[in-house]
Amino acid sequence: MGLGSDVLREYLVLGLDILRRRWRLLALPIALAIVLAGVLVKLAPTKYTASSLILLQAANRNISGPGQYNSSTIEQVQAIGAWLKSDQVLAELVPQMSGMTEPKSPAERLIQMKALGASLSLEVVGNSVLQVKLEGRHREGLGRNLEIVLSRLMEGLTGPERNVFSAPQFVQMRRNEDVTSSEAALTHAIETGNVLQPAIQIRAALHELWAIERQRDPAAGAAPSGSGEEKTGVRPDLEDRLRRSISNDPVEVDRLLRAYGALQEALDRQATLQVQSGPVRSNYVSIFSSPEDLLIIGRPKDPIIGENSGRKLGIGMILLGIVGGCGLVLLAELFHGVVRSRREHETISGLPVVARVPRIRGASA
Repeated sequence: MGLGSDVLREYLVLGLDILRRRWRLLALPIALAIVLAGVLVKLAPTKYTASSLILLQAANRNISGPGQYNSSTIEQVQAIGAWLKSDQVLAELVPQMSGMTEPKSPAERLIQMKALGASLSLEVVGNSVLQVKLEGRHREGLGRNLEIVLSRLMEGLTGPERNVFSAPQFVQMRRNEDVTSSEAALTHAIETGNVLQPAIQIRAALHELWAIERQRDPAAGAAPSGSGEEKTGVRPDLEDRLRRSISNDPVEVDRLLRAYGALQEALDRQATLQVQSGPVRSNYVSIFSSPEDLLIIGRPKDPIIGENSGRKLGIGMILLGIVGGCGLVLLAELFHGVVRSRREHETISGLPVVARVPRIRGASA
């Protein structure tokens, strides 16, 4: 026990002596690390987070066990998050966000949309609470921005969503757009064409010509070569008279007839879809069983404190400075040719050490 205490006391005295003589090597890396960490924390942006909780009632979740996540609930939240971060919804939210400057170009607007989407996150907590988070560099107005996001989210969950379509709804929308664009193209062709009659008479003549073409070839709606009155029962002079009533330019007549044929094809596809498909039901973003039972716990507020992204890195730099300083002291002692311990004296001289004499002040080294 006495020998162990002497050895421990000897190494303690040796360590203190090393620190007294090498304190600059230890303090320099630590001071440098503290300065760099302070600069890093000062320059690093502070990130603020506003959050809100939405309580999922029992009708909206499948309880698989206490404290267990249910895959169905997580999939629902992932689907809602994908919709909330879609370009259509983000394009609606960006102009309402406070703190965002008016974009000067479509590219800048797209950057703002992507930044807003990246700052939004949805997470299921305990299988019964949906947590919505919004991150930002400024805490003022962050709670209001989150409230706008929640309002848009609850609007999509509890009412018909115009940005989400079922397959029949999407096809019906495309057919309606085809009819509208074909109608606009025909109107523009008649208004800009070299025609001889008002638009109403031109449309009537085009309809008769289109009916004749369809009678000749029901599949393609175009007249095959060599067809005539003996095949269709239509007099050639009637077709010629209809063409001359539209325009004196045959090329212009063919152009108008193609535009009218495109409109009729679009109308036929629209009518066929309406006959084949049944009644379209209201489409909802919500895939919860009872969206009206989603309860928001409290209104979002601006965060009080934020998280500095350089704080953890600064702490790591300080710890690295301490380790580096200790390493420099250890290297300096290893390469210094001085006998430091009693065991080294005994090994070198072969004589036992009776006492240790401390450094005498004023004596030459």
